Amino acid sequence: MSMETILSWVKSGLLFGIFASVILMLCPNKSYQKHVGMVVGLLFILVMLHPVMEFMQVDGSTYTSYVRNFLMLEDEDQISESSRRLYEEALDIQLMSNFKEAGYPVKAVEALTDREGNVSEIRIVFDDEVTGLEKMELYLKNLFGESVVIRYEGE
Repeated sequence: MSMETILSWVKSGLLFGIFASVILMLCPNKSYQKHVGMVVGLLFILVMLHPVMEFMQVDGSTYTSYVRNFLMLEDEDQISESSRRLYEEALDIQLMSNFKEAGYPVKAVEALTDREGNVSEIRIVFDDEVTGLEKMELYLKNLFGESVVIRYEGE
């Protein structure tokens, strides 16, 4: 390894550390901070291991499948219940943020996944009457596939 490679590795670690601290400061409360901190920590490990994996000539698909199996899977095809819940919570927060930003009066969003971790159903609760849901449906179908079930509820 050359000095330039080591310097680049240290810079990427420092930049990710700064980025991670900003993300953690933007968390709305302590309960989210715990989950986000865990994800950011795992991502930091991946960032720091990336040059080592390149040096060992591990290709991306092998590395990705190893990380996926190590972090999330109980057996070959099923994700652990706690990992599924964490994934669903992250999806709920992200979708809620996207819909609010788009101007929809969304009160709650709940994404449900199957045993393999694929999104099977999305439940959206609105504060008021809403029109123009075609754009929202198209967004969700493009994101999760045509088989996702979308349920709308109002107050």
